[in-house]
Amino acid sequence: MIVRHVVEAFGADYVQWRVLTRVMLKNDFRAATGLSMGRADLSIWRSFFLYAVFGGVVTLVAVSVKVFLPGLMLPGTIAVTQVGVLLAMVVLIDFQTVVISPDDYDVLAHQPVSSGTYFLVKLTNVLIFTLIIGALLGGPSVILLLAAYGPLVAVGGLLALVGITTATTLAILCTYAWLLSFVHPRRLVRVLSSVQMIVVFAVMLSPVYIDNLFGPALEGMMSGDGAVSTPAWVLLAPPAWFASLLPLFAGDWGAGYAVAAVAGVGSVGVLFFLGAGKLSVSYAERLGAITTSSERRRRFRRPRHATTGHPRTRRLRLPAGIGVIATLARAQFRDDMTFRMAVMGLVAAVLAYSFIAMRQGPLPDPFVELGEVSYGLVVMNFVAIGFPLVVVELLSMTKSWRASWVFFTLPADRAGLVVNAGLCVTVFLVAPTALVIGGILVWSLGSPWHAAAHALVLALLAHLAVQARQLIGPHLPFSRPPAKGGTMAHTLGGLLVFAVIGFFLPLFFGVVYSATAVTVTFIGLLLLAAVAAPAVVRSGIRLRMERREFAG
Repeated sequence: MIVRHVVEAFGADYVQWRVLTRVMLKNDFRAATGLSMGRADLSIWRSFFLYAVFGGVVTLVAVSVKVFLPGLMLPGTIAVTQVGVLLAMVVLIDFQTVVISPDDYDVLAHQPVSSGTYFLVKLTNVLIFTLIIGALLGGPSVILLLAAYGPLVAVGGLLALVGITTATTLAILCTYAWLLSFVHPRRLVRVLSSVQMIVVFAVMLSPVYIDNLFGPALEGMMSGDGAVSTPAWVLLAPPAWFASLLPLFAGDWGAGYAVAAVAGVGSVGVLFFLGAGKLSVSYAERLGAITTSSERRRRFRRPRHATTGHPRTRRLRLPAGIGVIATLARAQFRDDMTFRMAVMGLVAAVLAYSFIAMRQGPLPDPFVELGEVSYGLVVMNFVAIGFPLVVVELLSMTKSWRASWVFFTLPADRAGLVVNAGLCVTVFLVAPTALVIGGILVWSLGSPWHAAAHALVLALLAHLAVQARQLIGPHLPFSRPPAKGGTMAHTLGGLLVFAVIGFFLPLFFGVVYSATAVTVTFIGLLLLAAVAAPAVVRSGIRLRMERREFAG
Protein backbone atom coordinates (compact mmCIF):
# COMPACT_ATOMS: atom_id res chain seq x y z
CA MET A 1 0.00 0.00 0.00
CA ILE A 2 1.44 3.36 -1.07
CA VAL A 3 0.20 5.26 1.99
CA ARG A 4 1.79 2.70 4.33
CA HIS A 5 5.15 3.02 2.60
CA VAL A 6 5.01 6.82 2.72
CA VAL A 7 4.11 6.86 6.43
CA GLU A 8 6.81 4.36 7.32
CA ALA A 9 9.34 6.26 5.23
CA PHE A 10 8.94 9.17 7.67
CA GLY A 11 9.68 6.88 10.61
CA ALA A 12 6.08 6.61 11.82
CA ASP A 13 4.05 3.55 12.78
CA TYR A 14 1.34 3.11 10.15
CA VAL A 15 -1.26 1.47 12.39
CA GLN A 16 -0.88 4.08 15.13
CA TRP A 17 -0.93 6.89 12.58
CA ARG A 18 -4.13 5.58 10.98
CA VAL A 19 -5.95 5.04 14.29
CA LEU A 20 -4.97 8.38 15.85
CA THR A 21 -5.72 10.32 12.67
CA ARG A 22 -9.12 8.68 12.35
CA VAL A 23 -9.98 9.41 15.98
CA MET A 24 -8.97 13.08 15.64
CA LEU A 25 -11.01 13.53 12.48
CA LYS A 26 -14.05 11.85 14.03
CA ASN A 27 -13.82 14.16 17.03
CA ASP A 28 -13.50 17.20 14.77
CA PHE A 29 -16.49 16.32 12.61
CA ARG A 30 -18.61 15.15 15.52
CA ALA A 31 -17.94 18.40 17.37
CA ALA A 32 -19.07 20.32 14.31
CA THR A 33 -22.06 18.21 13.27
CA GLY A 34 -23.47 17.09 16.60
CA LEU A 35 -26.40 18.53 18.48
CA SER A 36 -25.90 22.16 19.39
CA MET A 37 -28.44 23.17 22.01
CA GLY A 38 -31.12 20.88 20.73
CA ARG A 39 -30.75 21.23 16.97
CA ALA A 40 -28.40 20.01 14.27
CA ASP A 41 -25.57 22.36 13.38
CA LEU A 42 -23.75 21.58 10.14
CA SER A 43 -21.39 24.47 10.60
CA ILE A 44 -18.32 22.72 9.19
CA TRP A 45 -20.08 22.04 5.90
CA ARG A 46 -21.44 25.57 5.87
CA SER A 47 -17.88 26.79 6.40
CA PHE A 48 -16.66 24.75 3.44
CA PHE A 49 -19.48 26.19 1.34
CA LEU A 50 -18.49 29.75 2.28
CA TYR A 51 -14.86 29.09 1.33
CA ALA A 52 -15.99 27.72 -2.05
CA VAL A 53 -18.21 30.74 -2.69
CA PHE A 54 -15.40 33.14 -1.76
CA GLY A 55 -12.96 31.35 -4.07
CA GLY A 56 -15.48 31.45 -6.92
CA VAL A 57 -16.21 35.16 -6.45
CA VAL A 58 -12.50 36.03 -6.41
CA THR A 59 -12.00 34.07 -9.64
CA LEU A 60 -14.97 35.77 -11.30
CA VAL A 61 -13.57 39.17 -10.35
CA ALA A 62 -10.21 38.15 -11.81
CA VAL A 63 -11.91 37.10 -15.06
CA SER A 64 -13.87 40.34 -15.23
CA VAL A 65 -10.69 42.41 -15.11
CA LYS A 66 -8.76 39.95 -17.34
CA VAL A 67 -6.01 39.38 -14.78
CA PHE A 68 -5.43 35.67 -15.34
CA LEU A 69 -5.70 35.39 -19.08
CA PRO A 70 -2.83 37.49 -20.53
CA GLY A 71 0.05 35.87 -18.59
CA LEU A 72 1.00 33.19 -16.12
CA MET A 73 3.87 34.06 -13.81
CA LEU A 74 2.84 37.47 -12.48
CA PRO A 75 -0.91 36.84 -12.08
CA GLY A 76 -0.08 33.36 -10.77
CA THR A 77 2.16 34.87 -8.11
CA ILE A 78 -0.61 37.25 -7.04
CA ALA A 79 -3.16 34.43 -6.88
CA VAL A 80 -0.85 32.10 -4.93
CA THR A 81 0.00 34.94 -2.53
CA GLN A 82 -3.69 35.56 -1.84
CA VAL A 83 -4.35 31.89 -1.14
CA GLY A 84 -1.29 31.67 1.11
CA VAL A 85 -2.28 34.75 3.11
CA LEU A 86 -5.85 33.52 3.61
CA LEU A 87 -4.62 30.09 4.68
CA ALA A 88 -2.17 31.67 7.11
CA MET A 89 -5.04 33.54 8.72
CA VAL A 90 -7.13 30.35 8.86
CA VAL A 91 -4.35 28.42 10.61
CA LEU A 92 -3.53 31.36 12.86
CA ILE A 93 -7.14 31.83 14.00
CA ASP A 94 -8.72 28.37 13.84
CA PHE A 95 -5.93 25.81 14.15
CA GLN A 96 -3.72 27.04 16.96
CA THR A 97 -4.86 24.15 19.19
CA VAL A 98 -3.06 21.77 16.86
CA VAL A 99 0.18 22.90 18.48
CA ILE A 100 -1.06 24.31 21.78
CA SER A 101 -2.47 21.05 23.14
CA PRO A 102 -0.96 20.24 26.54
CA ASP A 103 -3.33 17.30 27.03
CA ASP A 104 -1.55 15.25 24.37
CA TYR A 105 1.16 14.05 26.72
CA ASP A 106 -1.33 12.95 29.39
CA VAL A 107 -3.22 10.92 26.80
CA LEU A 108 -0.28 9.44 24.87
CA ALA A 109 2.45 9.14 27.52
CA HIS A 110 1.50 5.61 28.51
CA GLN A 111 1.20 4.55 24.87
CA PRO A 112 4.15 3.43 22.71
CA VAL A 113 3.81 6.39 20.35
CA SER A 114 7.05 7.63 18.84
CA SER A 115 7.86 11.26 18.15
CA GLY A 116 7.74 10.62 14.41
CA THR A 117 4.25 9.18 14.65
CA TYR A 118 3.11 12.01 16.89
CA PHE A 119 4.35 14.66 14.46
CA LEU A 120 2.84 12.98 11.41
CA VAL A 121 -0.54 12.61 13.12
CA LYS A 122 -0.52 16.28 14.06
CA LEU A 123 0.50 17.34 10.58
CA THR A 124 -1.99 15.06 8.83
CA ASN A 125 -4.88 16.35 10.91
CA VAL A 126 -4.32 20.01 10.09
CA LEU A 127 -3.24 19.37 6.48
CA ILE A 128 -6.50 17.58 5.69
CA PHE A 129 -8.44 20.68 6.64
CA THR A 130 -6.08 23.22 5.10
CA LEU A 131 -5.86 21.27 1.83
CA ILE A 132 -9.66 21.18 1.65
CA ILE A 133 -9.85 24.91 2.35
CA GLY A 134 -7.01 25.62 -0.10
CA ALA A 135 -8.79 23.58 -2.79
CA LEU A 136 -12.03 25.49 -2.20
CA LEU A 137 -10.28 28.87 -2.34
CA GLY A 138 -7.98 28.13 -5.28
CA GLY A 139 -9.90 25.41 -7.10
CA PRO A 140 -11.89 27.82 -9.31
CA SER A 141 -8.61 29.38 -10.45
CA VAL A 142 -7.33 25.94 -11.45
CA ILE A 143 -10.52 25.41 -13.46
CA LEU A 144 -9.88 28.75 -15.15
CA LEU A 145 -6.35 27.61 -16.03
CA LEU A 146 -7.78 24.39 -17.46
CA ALA A 147 -10.15 26.32 -19.70
CA ALA A 148 -7.56 28.89 -20.79
CA TYR A 149 -4.33 26.86 -21.12
CA GLY A 150 -5.20 23.16 -21.06
CA PRO A 151 -4.79 20.26 -18.63
CA LEU A 152 -0.99 20.42 -18.30
CA VAL A 153 -0.95 23.99 -16.97
CA ALA A 154 -3.92 23.12 -14.74
CA VAL A 155 -1.83 20.34 -13.20
CA GLY A 156 0.92 22.89 -12.57
CA GLY A 157 -1.62 25.18 -10.91
CA LEU A 158 -2.85 22.30 -8.74
CA LEU A 159 0.71 21.48 -7.65
CA ALA A 160 1.33 25.16 -6.88
CA LEU A 161 -1.83 25.20 -4.78
CA VAL A 162 -0.77 22.10 -2.84
CA GLY A 163 2.72 23.52 -2.39
CA ILE A 164 1.66 26.89 -0.99
CA THR A 165 -0.91 25.20 1.28
CA THR A 166 1.64 22.76 2.71
CA ALA A 167 4.36 25.38 3.08
CA THR A 168 2.03 27.88 4.78
CA THR A 169 0.72 25.25 7.21
CA LEU A 170 4.20 24.05 8.12
CA ALA A 171 5.50 27.60 8.50
CA ILE A 172 2.72 28.52 10.95
CA LEU A 173 3.17 25.30 12.93
CA CYS A 174 6.92 25.83 13.18
CA THR A 175 6.34 29.44 14.26
CA TYR A 176 3.98 28.30 17.02
CA ALA A 177 6.45 25.72 18.25
CA TRP A 178 9.31 28.24 18.12
CA LEU A 179 7.34 30.82 20.12
CA LEU A 180 6.32 28.22 22.69
CA SER A 181 9.96 27.33 23.27
CA PHE A 182 10.48 30.58 25.19
CA VAL A 183 7.00 32.13 25.69
CA HIS A 184 4.60 30.83 28.32
CA PRO A 185 1.38 29.48 26.73
CA ARG A 186 -0.73 31.99 28.64
CA ARG A 187 1.44 34.86 27.46
CA LEU A 188 1.34 33.42 23.95
CA VAL A 189 -2.27 34.59 23.68
CA ARG A 190 -1.17 38.20 24.08
CA VAL A 191 1.86 37.79 21.80
CA LEU A 192 -0.11 36.21 18.97
CA SER A 193 -2.97 38.70 19.26
CA SER A 194 -0.45 41.47 18.55
CA VAL A 195 0.93 39.50 15.64
CA GLN A 196 -2.65 38.93 14.47
CA MET A 197 -3.36 42.65 14.29
CA ILE A 198 -0.22 43.23 12.23
CA VAL A 199 -1.02 40.34 9.85
CA VAL A 200 -4.65 41.38 9.33
CA PHE A 201 -3.67 45.01 8.83
CA ALA A 202 -1.13 43.92 6.19
CA VAL A 203 -3.68 41.64 4.50
CA MET A 204 -6.35 44.31 4.35
CA LEU A 205 -3.85 46.73 2.85
CA SER A 206 -2.81 44.19 0.20
CA PRO A 207 -4.71 46.07 -2.56
CA VAL A 208 -2.57 49.11 -1.81
CA TYR A 209 0.84 47.51 -2.10
CA ILE A 210 -0.23 45.20 -4.94
CA ASP A 211 -1.29 48.30 -6.84
CA ASN A 212 2.01 50.02 -6.05
CA LEU A 213 4.19 47.02 -6.96
CA PHE A 214 2.32 45.53 -9.88
CA GLY A 215 0.24 48.50 -11.05
CA PRO A 216 1.98 49.09 -14.40
CA ALA A 217 2.05 45.37 -15.22
CA LEU A 218 -1.61 44.91 -14.30
CA GLU A 219 -2.59 47.93 -16.39
CA GLY A 220 -0.79 46.35 -19.33
CA MET A 221 -2.71 43.12 -18.84
CA MET A 222 -6.09 44.82 -18.53
CA SER A 223 -5.44 46.95 -21.63
CA GLY A 224 -5.12 43.79 -23.71
CA ASP A 225 -1.46 44.27 -24.66
CA GLY A 226 -0.75 40.59 -24.00
CA ALA A 227 1.59 38.96 -21.52
CA VAL A 228 3.98 41.24 -19.73
CA SER A 229 7.46 40.47 -18.52
CA THR A 230 7.86 39.50 -14.88
CA PRO A 231 10.34 41.59 -12.87
CA ALA A 232 13.31 39.51 -11.73
CA TRP A 233 12.85 40.47 -8.07
CA VAL A 234 9.46 38.72 -8.01
CA LEU A 235 11.27 35.36 -8.03
CA LEU A 236 12.68 36.17 -4.59
CA ALA A 237 9.20 35.99 -3.03
CA PRO A 238 8.26 32.51 -1.67
CA PRO A 239 4.81 32.48 -3.36
CA ALA A 240 6.58 32.98 -6.72
CA TRP A 241 8.53 29.76 -6.11
CA PHE A 242 5.30 27.80 -6.39
CA ALA A 243 3.79 30.02 -9.08
CA SER A 244 6.84 29.29 -11.26
CA LEU A 245 5.33 25.84 -11.87
CA LEU A 246 2.78 27.49 -14.18
CA PRO A 247 5.21 28.72 -16.88
CA LEU A 248 7.26 25.53 -16.52
CA PHE A 249 4.23 23.35 -17.24
CA ALA A 250 3.36 25.72 -20.10
CA GLY A 251 6.72 24.92 -21.72
CA ASP A 252 8.71 28.00 -20.70
CA TRP A 253 11.83 26.30 -19.32
CA GLY A 254 13.63 29.39 -18.10
CA ALA A 255 16.51 28.93 -15.66
CA GLY A 256 14.94 31.38 -13.19
CA TYR A 257 11.66 29.47 -13.13
CA ALA A 258 13.45 26.15 -12.62
CA VAL A 259 15.53 27.49 -9.72
CA ALA A 260 12.43 29.03 -8.14
CA ALA A 261 10.54 25.73 -8.41
CA VAL A 262 13.41 23.85 -6.78
CA ALA A 263 13.46 26.48 -4.00
CA GLY A 264 9.74 25.90 -3.41
CA VAL A 265 10.14 22.14 -3.09
CA GLY A 266 13.21 22.61 -0.89
CA SER A 267 11.39 25.03 1.41
CA VAL A 268 8.69 22.43 2.06
CA GLY A 269 11.37 19.86 2.92
CA VAL A 270 13.16 22.24 5.29
CA LEU A 271 9.94 23.22 7.03
CA PHE A 272 8.98 19.56 7.38
CA PHE A 273 12.35 18.80 8.97
CA LEU A 274 12.04 21.73 11.38
CA GLY A 275 8.50 20.78 12.29
CA ALA A 276 9.46 17.18 12.96
CA GLY A 277 12.09 18.41 15.41
CA LYS A 278 9.72 20.78 17.18
CA LEU A 279 6.52 18.72 17.42
CA SER A 280 7.53 15.61 19.35
CA VAL A 281 6.30 13.65 22.35
CA SER A 282 9.00 15.23 24.51
CA TYR A 283 7.78 18.64 23.30
CA ALA A 284 4.26 17.71 24.44
CA GLU A 285 5.68 16.77 27.83
CA ARG A 286 7.41 20.14 28.19
CA LEU A 287 4.29 21.96 27.05
CA GLY A 288 2.16 20.17 29.61
CA ALA A 289 4.65 20.99 32.34
CA ILE A 290 4.90 24.70 31.63
CA THR A 291 1.14 24.99 31.13
CA THR A 292 0.43 23.65 34.61
CA SER A 293 3.10 25.88 36.13
CA SER A 294 2.22 29.40 37.10
CA GLU A 295 3.38 32.42 35.17
CA ARG A 296 5.20 35.18 36.95
CA ARG A 297 2.99 38.13 37.44
CA ARG A 298 4.25 41.62 36.93
CA ARG A 299 3.97 43.99 39.85
CA PHE A 300 2.46 47.33 39.11
CA ARG A 301 2.93 50.17 41.51
CA ARG A 302 -0.23 52.11 42.08
CA PRO A 303 -0.40 55.57 43.61
CA ARG A 304 -1.42 55.46 47.23
CA HIS A 305 -4.17 57.97 46.66
CA ALA A 306 -5.84 55.73 44.02
CA THR A 307 -8.89 54.18 45.64
CA THR A 308 -12.10 52.71 44.39
CA GLY A 309 -13.89 55.87 45.37
CA HIS A 310 -11.68 58.14 43.29
CA PRO A 311 -13.58 59.55 40.31
CA ARG A 312 -10.86 58.54 37.85
CA THR A 313 -11.10 54.86 38.80
CA ARG A 314 -14.85 54.51 38.58
CA ARG A 315 -15.97 52.27 35.78
CA LEU A 316 -18.79 53.09 33.45
CA ARG A 317 -21.93 51.53 34.85
CA LEU A 318 -23.88 49.54 32.29
CA PRO A 319 -27.38 48.06 32.52
CA ALA A 320 -27.33 44.72 34.33
CA GLY A 321 -28.10 42.63 31.26
CA ILE A 322 -25.45 44.25 29.07
CA GLY A 323 -22.97 44.15 31.97
CA VAL A 324 -23.32 40.36 32.22
CA ILE A 325 -22.54 39.88 28.52
CA ALA A 326 -19.67 42.36 28.73
CA THR A 327 -18.17 40.40 31.65
CA LEU A 328 -18.45 37.13 29.73
CA ALA A 329 -16.91 38.68 26.61
CA ARG A 330 -14.07 40.19 28.63
CA ALA A 331 -13.28 36.80 30.18
CA GLN A 332 -13.40 35.09 26.80
CA PHE A 333 -11.18 37.76 25.31
CA ARG A 334 -8.65 37.07 28.06
CA ASP A 335 -8.70 33.25 27.98
CA ASP A 336 -9.99 32.14 24.55
CA MET A 337 -7.27 32.62 21.93
CA THR A 338 -9.61 32.10 18.97
CA PHE A 339 -12.05 34.75 20.15
CA ARG A 340 -9.30 37.18 21.13
CA MET A 341 -7.47 36.90 17.82
CA ALA A 342 -10.66 37.21 15.80
CA VAL A 343 -11.67 40.40 17.63
CA MET A 344 -8.17 41.88 17.33
CA GLY A 345 -8.22 41.05 13.64
CA LEU A 346 -11.48 42.93 13.20
CA VAL A 347 -10.03 45.97 14.98
CA ALA A 348 -7.11 45.91 12.57
CA ALA A 349 -9.52 45.52 9.65
CA VAL A 350 -11.50 48.61 10.73
CA LEU A 351 -8.30 50.66 10.84
CA ALA A 352 -7.10 49.29 7.49
CA TYR A 353 -10.40 49.95 5.72
CA SER A 354 -10.53 53.46 7.17
CA PHE A 355 -7.10 54.11 5.70
CA ILE A 356 -8.15 52.69 2.32
CA ALA A 357 -11.29 54.84 2.29
CA MET A 358 -9.26 58.01 2.90
CA ARG A 359 -6.43 57.07 0.54
CA GLN A 360 -8.23 58.22 -2.59
CA GLY A 361 -9.01 61.66 -1.20
CA PRO A 362 -12.18 63.25 0.19
CA LEU A 363 -15.36 61.21 -0.07
CA PRO A 364 -18.38 62.55 -1.96
CA ASP A 365 -21.08 64.09 0.21
CA PRO A 366 -24.07 61.69 0.08
CA PHE A 367 -26.41 64.65 0.77
CA VAL A 368 -25.06 66.59 -2.21
CA GLU A 369 -23.98 63.99 -4.78
CA LEU A 370 -27.13 61.90 -4.49
CA GLY A 371 -26.71 58.22 -5.39
CA GLU A 372 -22.97 58.57 -6.03
CA VAL A 373 -21.36 55.11 -5.73
CA SER A 374 -17.92 55.84 -4.34
CA TYR A 375 -15.40 53.17 -3.37
CA GLY A 376 -14.71 54.99 -0.13
CA LEU A 377 -18.39 55.20 0.81
CA VAL A 378 -18.88 51.52 0.00
CA VAL A 379 -15.99 50.70 2.34
CA MET A 380 -17.48 52.87 5.11
CA ASN A 381 -20.89 51.22 4.74
CA PHE A 382 -19.31 47.80 4.88
CA VAL A 383 -17.26 48.62 7.99
CA ALA A 384 -20.28 50.08 9.79
CA ILE A 385 -22.71 47.21 9.14
CA GLY A 386 -20.67 44.16 8.15
CA PHE A 387 -18.20 43.91 11.02
CA PRO A 388 -20.79 44.06 13.86
CA LEU A 389 -22.60 41.09 12.33
CA VAL A 390 -19.35 39.11 12.26
CA VAL A 391 -18.84 39.88 15.97
CA VAL A 392 -22.38 38.68 16.75
CA GLU A 393 -21.44 35.34 15.23
CA LEU A 394 -18.24 35.22 17.26
CA LEU A 395 -20.12 35.90 20.50
CA SER A 396 -21.91 32.55 20.24
CA MET A 397 -18.83 30.33 19.79
CA THR A 398 -16.10 29.23 22.16
CA LYS A 399 -14.00 26.18 22.95
CA SER A 400 -15.48 26.34 26.48
CA TRP A 401 -19.05 26.06 25.21
CA ARG A 402 -19.90 23.28 27.69
CA ALA A 403 -19.78 25.89 30.46
CA SER A 404 -23.03 27.28 29.05
CA TRP A 405 -24.90 24.64 31.10
CA VAL A 406 -25.38 27.37 33.69
CA PHE A 407 -27.85 29.11 31.36
CA PHE A 408 -30.09 26.02 31.52
CA THR A 409 -29.94 25.44 35.29
CA LEU A 410 -30.33 28.94 36.64
CA PRO A 411 -33.58 30.92 36.28
CA ALA A 412 -32.07 33.03 33.53
CA ASP A 413 -33.97 34.86 30.81
CA ARG A 414 -32.44 33.15 27.78
CA ALA A 415 -34.15 35.42 25.28
CA GLY A 416 -32.89 38.40 27.25
CA LEU A 417 -29.34 37.06 27.10
CA VAL A 418 -29.55 36.84 23.31
CA VAL A 419 -30.94 40.35 22.98
CA ASN A 420 -28.37 41.78 25.40
CA ALA A 421 -25.58 40.15 23.41
CA GLY A 422 -26.72 42.21 20.42
CA LEU A 423 -26.96 45.35 22.55
CA CYS A 424 -23.44 44.71 23.83
CA VAL A 425 -22.21 44.71 20.22
CA THR A 426 -24.03 47.99 19.65
CA VAL A 427 -22.49 49.65 22.72
CA PHE A 428 -18.92 48.42 22.34
CA LEU A 429 -18.53 48.18 18.55
CA VAL A 430 -21.26 49.96 16.61
CA ALA A 431 -21.04 53.19 18.60
CA PRO A 432 -17.22 53.52 18.55
CA THR A 433 -17.13 52.64 14.86
CA ALA A 434 -19.74 55.32 14.18
CA LEU A 435 -17.54 57.86 15.97
CA VAL A 436 -14.55 56.87 13.81
CA ILE A 437 -16.63 57.07 10.63
CA GLY A 438 -18.06 60.40 11.76
CA GLY A 439 -14.56 61.80 12.20
CA ILE A 440 -13.55 60.61 8.74
CA LEU A 441 -16.69 62.13 7.23
CA VAL A 442 -16.12 65.47 8.97
CA TRP A 443 -12.61 65.59 7.50
CA SER A 444 -13.87 64.53 4.09
CA LEU A 445 -17.21 66.31 3.70
CA GLY A 446 -16.46 69.52 5.55
CA SER A 447 -20.01 69.60 6.90
CA PRO A 448 -20.35 68.41 10.53
CA TRP A 449 -24.12 68.14 10.20
CA HIS A 450 -23.99 65.93 7.12
CA ALA A 451 -21.24 63.82 8.68
CA ALA A 452 -23.12 63.38 11.96
CA ALA A 453 -26.39 62.53 10.21
CA HIS A 454 -24.81 59.93 7.93
CA ALA A 455 -22.82 58.35 10.78
CA LEU A 456 -26.01 58.17 12.87
CA VAL A 457 -27.90 56.50 10.01
CA LEU A 458 -25.16 53.90 9.59
CA ALA A 459 -25.10 53.22 13.34
CA LEU A 460 -28.88 52.77 13.48
CA LEU A 461 -28.85 50.46 10.46
CA ALA A 462 -26.06 48.42 12.04
CA HIS A 463 -28.01 48.15 15.30
CA LEU A 464 -31.13 46.99 13.44
CA ALA A 465 -29.08 44.50 11.41
CA VAL A 466 -27.60 43.02 14.61
CA GLN A 467 -31.06 42.64 16.19
CA ALA A 468 -32.43 41.13 12.97
CA ARG A 469 -29.58 38.60 13.04
CA GLN A 470 -30.52 37.67 16.59
CA LEU A 471 -34.15 37.25 15.56
CA ILE A 472 -33.37 35.01 12.60
CA GLY A 473 -30.76 32.78 14.25
CA PRO A 474 -30.68 33.26 18.05
CA HIS A 475 -27.83 31.66 20.01
CA LEU A 476 -26.94 31.95 23.65
CA PRO A 477 -23.61 33.68 24.35
CA PHE A 478 -20.62 31.37 23.99
CA SER A 479 -22.79 28.25 23.72
CA ARG A 480 -21.61 26.72 20.43
CA PRO A 481 -18.44 24.74 19.72
CA PRO A 482 -16.31 26.39 17.05
CA ALA A 483 -15.83 24.31 13.93
CA LYS A 484 -12.35 24.08 12.48
CA GLY A 485 -12.02 26.87 9.96
CA GLY A 486 -15.41 28.23 11.02
CA THR A 487 -14.31 31.61 12.35
CA MET A 488 -12.48 32.59 9.19
CA ALA A 489 -15.23 31.15 6.98
CA HIS A 490 -17.92 33.26 8.65
CA THR A 491 -15.69 36.32 8.35
CA LEU A 492 -15.21 35.76 4.61
CA GLY A 493 -18.92 35.07 4.17
CA GLY A 494 -19.74 38.33 5.91
CA LEU A 495 -17.26 40.13 3.69
CA LEU A 496 -19.03 38.91 0.56
CA VAL A 497 -22.61 39.53 1.66
CA PHE A 498 -22.09 42.97 3.09
CA ALA A 499 -19.78 44.07 0.31
CA VAL A 500 -22.80 43.66 -1.98
CA ILE A 501 -25.10 45.45 0.48
CA GLY A 502 -22.57 48.23 0.96
CA PHE A 503 -22.43 48.72 -2.81
CA PHE A 504 -26.20 49.29 -3.14
CA LEU A 505 -26.64 51.40 0.00
CA PRO A 506 -25.47 54.66 -1.69
CA LEU A 507 -28.30 54.26 -4.20
CA PHE A 508 -30.76 53.93 -1.35
CA PHE A 509 -29.27 56.93 0.43
CA GLY A 510 -29.70 58.92 -2.77
CA VAL A 511 -33.47 58.55 -2.30
CA VAL A 512 -33.77 59.21 1.46
CA TYR A 513 -31.32 62.15 1.34
CA SER A 514 -33.09 63.82 -1.60
CA ALA A 515 -35.10 66.19 0.64
CA THR A 516 -34.73 67.41 4.21
CA ALA A 517 -38.24 66.30 5.19
CA VAL A 518 -37.62 62.81 3.83
CA THR A 519 -34.30 62.59 5.66
CA VAL A 520 -35.74 63.71 9.01
CA THR A 521 -38.67 61.30 8.64
CA PHE A 522 -36.33 58.45 7.76
CA ILE A 523 -34.04 59.08 10.74
CA GLY A 524 -37.06 59.34 13.04
CA LEU A 525 -38.40 55.99 11.83
CA LEU A 526 -34.96 54.44 12.32
CA LEU A 527 -34.82 55.75 15.89
CA LEU A 528 -38.26 54.32 16.69
CA ALA A 529 -37.34 50.97 15.14
CA ALA A 530 -34.02 50.92 17.01
CA VAL A 531 -35.76 51.48 20.36
CA ALA A 532 -38.47 48.89 19.68
CA ALA A 533 -36.22 46.24 18.12
CA PRO A 534 -34.89 44.63 21.37
CA ALA A 535 -38.42 44.12 22.74
CA VAL A 536 -39.62 42.73 19.41
CA VAL A 537 -36.70 40.32 19.20
CA ARG A 538 -37.13 39.19 22.81
CA SER A 539 -40.81 38.35 22.32
CA GLY A 540 -40.11 36.72 18.96
CA ILE A 541 -37.45 34.31 20.23
CA ARG A 542 -38.70 33.66 23.78
CA LEU A 543 -40.54 30.43 22.94
CA ARG A 544 -37.70 29.10 20.80
CA MET A 545 -35.12 29.75 23.51
CA GLU A 546 -37.28 28.13 26.22
CA ARG A 547 -37.39 24.95 24.15
CA ARG A 548 -33.61 24.79 23.79
CA GLU A 549 -31.90 22.02 25.75
CA PHE A 550 -28.29 21.70 26.76
CA ALA A 551 -26.59 19.03 24.63
CA GLY A 552 -23.11 19.06 26.15
